[in-house]
Amino acid sequence: MSCDPVTFNNVDTKVFDCLKGKLSALGLNLEGAKGSISGPMSVEVDYEWSEANNTLFIHVVSKNFLIPCSRINAEIEKAIASCA
Repeated sequence: MSCDPVTFNNVDTKVFDCLKGKLSALGLNLEGAKGSISGPMSVEVDYEWSEANNTLFIHVVSKNFLIPCSRINAEIEKAIASCA
């Protein structure tokens, strides 16, 4: 089960580096500006950060059916906001 892709704006270098640090503390490592990560509850996410546009594209390609897409997106948005 996947979610609709989401693009987050105003994700500059400082915010992206902070987000990488937060995810690393959870055992999730963003390797470069583009890639895929696997997390708890069978969540798999593709991401692409554009430094030129200050945007972060997120696509949840797989997840546990118990977790709504809205919750995943809200958690990502919350993490980005705390880094801004």
